Amino acid sequence: MGAGGPILCRAGRLPPMVQGIAVQLYTLRRRLEADLESTLDALAGAGARHVELAGLYGRSGEEMRAALDAAGLTAVSAHIPLDRFEDPALADEARALGLDLVIVPSVPHPTTAAEAGAAIERLRAAAEAARAAGLRFAYHNHDFEFRELDDGADFWGRLVAEGFDHELDAGWAYAAGQDPLHLLSELSGRVPCVHAKDMRRGDDGWRDVPAGEGQLDFPAIASAAADTGVQWLVVEMDNPSDDPVDDVARSLRTLEAALP
Repeated sequence: MGAGGPILCRAGRLPPMVQGIAVQLYTLRRRLEADLESTLDALAGAGARHVELAGLYGRSGEEMRAALDAAGLTAVSAHIPLDRFEDPALADEARALGLDLVIVPSVPHPTTAAEAGAAIERLRAAAEAARAAGLRFAYHNHDFEFRELDDGADFWGRLVAEGFDHELDAGWAYAAGQDPLHLLSELSGRVPCVHAKDMRRGDDGWRDVPAGEGQLDFPAIASAAADTGVQWLVVEMDNPSDDPVDDVARSLRTLEAALP
């Protein structure tokens, strides 16, 4: 990872296994599109030290690395669309950014066993390309992976059986009726990152909220993460408020307090 080693969290405690807390920049995508540099500065001012990338906002890998460096931020991982794994420039871009973990954020939602099999084939090819480039590969879940397909099984079982590493999105798994603690145990040693997304159910369904303001138990998740080899807890909101920097700051406070 780009961070290079264990870090102290702001409270001065050394997590037993978890290296630290990162922020998925997708949470701040609208502000980043408008003004990358000032948004990165504001994010650092909110207490962030590490980020997970989701696009480069028109910059090259070198330019994005310079912007992160200027703000005092380090990229530890990146979400990479599945078709980009066919691009031979991906390895050089990752090296320029100083990271070695690349994560497929999603795939077209399979509804049949045949579609699931085709998705697995594409993921297998992407994983092989990543490994050939010296990069670690992982898959990020939503909720659709746990839905039953036409053969009575689900896509999640195929992903697990294939042996991929995972970025477990605890919030989406919880919304799908899954227990994030059980999934972390099931995947012990295969989850480099956990998306520490909190969820709250309302009349219109599930909605993500800042960590600590929904229904997930983050002290339990952080403890299980430490026990199962997770390296990073990652703040992410798909639907942030009009002040995503404040959303991040509140989430960071919750997660720092939750670390064992």
